[in-house]
Amino acid sequence: MDAQTDITIGEGRFRYRFRRDWARLPRWWNFGEAAEGRPPQTAVHGGVAANGDVYVLARAAHPVTVFDGDGNFITSWGEGEFSPFVHGLRIAPDGTVWITDSGNHTVKQFTPDGRKLRTLGVADSPAPTLYGNPFNMPTGVAFHPNGDMYASDGYGNRRVHRFGADGTRKESFGGPGTGPGEFAIVHFIEIDAQGRIYIADRENQRIQVFDAEGRHLADWTGFDMPSDLAFGDGMIVVGGRDGLSIWTPEREPLARWDADAPHKGAFNIHGVWLDRQDNIFLAHFDRTVSKLTRI
Repeated sequence: MDAQTDITIGEGRFRYRFRRDWARLPRWWNFGEAAEGRPPQTAVHGGVAANGDVYVLARAAHPVTVFDGDGNFITSWGEGEFSPFVHGLRIAPDGTVWITDSGNHTVKQFTPDGRKLRTLGVADSPAPTLYGNPFNMPTGVAFHPNGDMYASDGYGNRRVHRFGADGTRKESFGGPGTGPGEFAIVHFIEIDAQGRIYIADRENQRIQVFDAEGRHLADWTGFDMPSDLAFGDGMIVVGGRDGLSIWTPEREPLARWDADAPHKGAFNIHGVWLDRQDNIFLAHFDRTVSKLTRI
């Protein structure tokens, strides 16, 4: 399929126009290229601001790019700010942009135009591996309805940290392993409107669900390397190596597309996010960003 070509997928309430290469970058720009001796460079995550602007985080020369809802480029920022293994982006309820950098072990808060407000963690100073203190290769953040922020300390610690609005750590939970409340990699984190915490425990092939205090509520299995999930109006969208799926809040299936549908590698997904119309954005491992516009 050529770039900027739409096809229709799905049926019923879940029919979408799928645009494989949605974001119109400036000429000669890209979402990253492979580099010898470094992790693969790629678009990794994103979010949608209240005004509809779409933020894309990439391991690239221009780490944060901003687009309108049609994929037209608006601006970029963050050049020189992040490591080659930057990982997660989240737009907070107050409109600030939080970037999680696995490569330099920090979580940073920015204004929408890229002015840095706060840094949690010390750059290039990882906490001891698996000892449980923040941070050792963190991956993402999510915001609870009570105002707390939860950070997935994913690759090096296999923990989740809970912070108050002032940045003070309240508690942590998790640890390495395969049992309930243990993680192989805490790849991304999401919180629903009821305050339940969902963890993409990717290498354990599951999503785990917790309450606000970190008590384990459920394992959600049947996935192959689930990378990320996002909540919409009455639905949960999950992306991973096995494709894209949509579920009810009770975790009953509504729609599913394999990784190679509609063509090879189309839905091999690293990051998932939604706008207010429940259109779906996907960051792919092949350095592209797609949009599924709901019909």
